[in-house]
Amino acid sequence: MEKSERQRDLENRAKHSFDEMYQGRLYSIRREKLEFEDHTHDWDFVIHPGAVAAVPVKENGDLILIQQWRRAIKKIIYELPAGVLEKDEPPIKAVDRELQEEIGYKPKTLIPLGGFFSTPGFCTEYIHLFIAKDLSPSSLPGDLHEAIDIVEISLDEALKLIDTGEIDDMKTIAGLLRYQRWLEKN
Repeated sequence: MEKSERQRDLENRAKHSFDEMYQGRLYSIRREKLEFEDHTHDWDFVIHPGAVAAVPVKENGDLILIQQWRRAIKKIIYELPAGVLEKDEPPIKAVDRELQEEIGYKPKTLIPLGGFFSTPGFCTEYIHLFIAKDLSPSSLPGDLHEAIDIVEISLDEALKLIDTGEIDDMKTIAGLLRYQRWLEKN
């Protein structure tokens, strides 16, 4: 979607600049500045390479979620298996890799469910979402700093955990709700 006429007019009246504030292993932080006649406004953005997430579905219909400690929020949370895209990596290849690393399964069938921006107010991360079916055991070495527990759960149980706030990870909530909608239509 294009900028509105009002937004274009506002930005055309400003001087625009940006600085790379930080370059990390995966992310960078950019400060963008708009200087108007009467004021200046800065935005700090996390520039993210993108990510993938999957709703792994077992033959019996149960889902595979993971639980892991998230250092930033200091708690263990339920999540869909997910991961960051490597440089120039196609999302379908990344989701295949992440499933093998995090839950030890390789999907025969991957169904794209679209995607979404995780936090567009300050981050460019776009998460590509998939349904993973026809799973067969196959594992790749996971990240050494991760201790992941596997949780098999029905969709109804997972939706109840969303309702109670026990599932509070945005990508997991969005992924489970999109999967539920997909089931209703298919």
